[in-house]
Amino acid sequence: MIKSSSYRLNRQYIDSILFILPGCTKCRKAESKLRELNIPYQAYNIFEHRALFQSVPIEKKSEGLPLLKIQENYYSLTEILDLKKQEVSIRTKVGR
Repeated sequence: MIKSSSYRLNRQYIDSILFILPGCTKCRKAESKLRELNIPYQAYNIFEHRALFQSVPIEKKSEGLPLLKIQENYYSLTEILDLKKQEVSIRTKVGR
């Protein structure tokens, strides 16, 4: 896990935040997938970082946790598990 929410990777900055619950097996699954793809992220426990989680749109919160935010895009667990490294790099280049 990266200590900062912004990380320089291949000359692109990737802003990625993973909202998690403590003890959540689905959250651990998402973290494992992100590590597998070498996607830098910062995990935030929603109970410890309520103000940050409040900035998430309500329709995205209703998708449940974990919830990954890369730049202004949100991804549910299913979408995280379907990610491929190439897709993430394309999306981040488009966003910048």
